[in-house]
Amino acid sequence: MINFKQSATSLGDMVKLRTNNFDLIRLCAALVVLITHSFALTGKSPGTWFNIFMGYEPGSLAVSAFFAISGFLIAGSLERRTFNEYWQARALRIVPALAVTSFVTALILGPIFTALPLGEYFQNSGTYRYLTNSIPYQTAFVLPGVFMDVTYPQTVNGSLWTIPIEAFCYVALAAIFFAGRKTFSLVVPVIVLISAFSIWLFFHGPIAPRTLFGTTPVMPAMRFGLIFLAGTLLWKYKDIVPFKGSIAAMCLVILLIGSRFNYNELALFIALPYLLMYLAYRRPVCVDGMRKLGDLSYGTYLFAFPIQQALVSISHKSINAWWLAIAASVISMSLAWLSWRYIEKPAMQFKKKFSAPVVLEKTA
Repeated sequence: MINFKQSATSLGDMVKLRTNNFDLIRLCAALVVLITHSFALTGKSPGTWFNIFMGYEPGSLAVSAFFAISGFLIAGSLERRTFNEYWQARALRIVPALAVTSFVTALILGPIFTALPLGEYFQNSGTYRYLTNSIPYQTAFVLPGVFMDVTYPQTVNGSLWTIPIEAFCYVALAAIFFAGRKTFSLVVPVIVLISAFSIWLFFHGPIAPRTLFGTTPVMPAMRFGLIFLAGTLLWKYKDIVPFKGSIAAMCLVILLIGSRFNYNELALFIALPYLLMYLAYRRPVCVDGMRKLGDLSYGTYLFAFPIQQALVSISHKSINAWWLAIAASVISMSLAWLSWRYIEKPAMQFKKKFSAPVVLEKTA
């Protein structure tokens, strides 16, 4: 049995070092999503690509990583901020780049690729409904006449479906924190309740489809919400959780066993958050390079899907999945750098005008 209190080094000790690989890990996760989408958007078999991930669907695994890291970092942000500072910080981190992506897609990309006359395109209410994606409440996936001739038609930016779930997690975590008198004491009961409901569903069958905000399915929101809260749990107990390679290795074994016996979601919840924290803090690499480059993960995630759809359309569906992934990666990361340099970073600097200095906020 592990004696947490006698551990020489805790996760909290590593957090205090103030250097980590979170930017790098999240950029890799965004690229995993991009590559996975490349196969779906070209209609090609992923083949060996799926085999690399131990039986886990690569895109889902990458999104789970986003939520686990977010749960950990956002918990730290919430502890250090007042109620108003927290909401201002979260809005300034997520909305500006999201709004630019939505407007550029609807007002520049859409007119180029629509099959409709431009006058009809700009008169269609669907064009302006798409602009509501700027607010992470519900997602519009269709622009009038856009991407009708591709392998995966009528979906302009399929990646956006996770953004309302992320925003919902921010709201839920704040509610848990303030209801618990500015502590995370209610995180465990909430995890137990959601887990109990999931077990009930396992034995009684799925419920009728339900959505949040009109477009976000409840079941994925619960699944990723649990991963998010698992990250929060690690933050809550960071000062007594040992930081050990043996535990990380055990987590890797759990993931392998989970995929072998078809308990993927349970294994991800138990093992993925700790494994990510270990990878983030064990040996920071390219820290200076990543700091100079900036946090490109969010922009890459936002821009990739419409760029991929555009490339598929331009090639008349003849582009190879790997060439699509390479081309889309270069273009998406270039746009992500511009987004970081001229949109996201200035917004974060504006955020500092009304909030106290923090340690991890740049990665949250």
